[in-house]
Amino acid sequence: MFVLDITHYTGPLLSGWLEAGHLIHAIVVPAFRQREKHFSTGNFRRRLRRRLLLKRYIGNTPARLIEFGRPYDWGTLGSQLSEGKADVLICFAFPALIPPDLLGAFPKGGLNLHPALLPNYRGPHPIHRLAVDGQHAVHGGVTLHKMSASFDDGDILGQVSFSEADWVSLRALIDSVASAMRTLVSEAAPAYCKGGLSGMRQPAGDFVWARLEPAHTMISSAMSIKHVALMWHVLGTLPGIYLDVAGCKVRLGFQIRRLGPPTGQVPVRRWGSVEFDLADGRVRYLTYSRLLKRLVKVHATFARSPVRKSSPEMRLFGKVEDGQI
Repeated sequence: MFVLDITHYTGPLLSGWLEAGHLIHAIVVPAFRQREKHFSTGNFRRRLRRRLLLKRYIGNTPARLIEFGRPYDWGTLGSQLSEGKADVLICFAFPALIPPDLLGAFPKGGLNLHPALLPNYRGPHPIHRLAVDGQHAVHGGVTLHKMSASFDDGDILGQVSFSEADWVSLRALIDSVASAMRTLVSEAAPAYCKGGLSGMRQPAGDFVWARLEPAHTMISSAMSIKHVALMWHVLGTLPGIYLDVAGCKVRLGFQIRRLGPPTGQVPVRRWGSVEFDLADGRVRYLTYSRLLKRLVKVHATFARSPVRKSSPEMRLFGKVEDGQI
């Protein structure tokens, strides 16, 4: 059973799970906000998009969708899932801690996919904080771990690391995360279910808790051009990156020109753009607007994904045949 939304991140892992010869009992997806006694056109479109994406990735394979939202009624969800015989629960990006009682209903418990190399960057916004902190090439990747009574601290089963090339654009990052999760779900998760992996306990220590705060989205002149470009790729469309211009918080679009070395001058805002200094140059960025938002969506729709020649390299922990228990 899966607990996740149907997106371009998660679609490939669902198809990978099926192609590896496994079944899907149910997919628990986030519920949309409901309007009492009124039909919601927005929710209808979101449900239709979800269904179309699901069909794109798993075809006509039957999959029961269960919408589950706040306030979370875990007892009712447990009753809905008790009819099936799923061996394991696999989760990605669920915003609440799944109670041990529900995980205990599955013979192999629960597994979670976390988009960072644990134990570093536990928490709700690991990809964003990796970009903000400039630690994307060190701790960037995806971890498959056992679910426990706390967030992101269960035994690690497998990891896929990222390189700088995986962060060159949002499209490349989405594809890298999706490919890594597909590999972990289709290879590491079944190995664990069959008793071939025992996992590795996470070390104790003071690791970064990856929660994104408003201050993390602000650009400063001490940052490099490359760092700000990375922040735009990861945070630019949501939640956005911002620059203080004469006490006014201006949301930035993407860079359109490098103007030369730093000038020491204050940021200058013109119609539709803003010029400002960074540590290694002065740049011009478009400012964010509804038109730019639509252009970014159109570009993302037609952007070509990089061609991957092979599956990403995966590291497994606690292989039983190697005696690493």
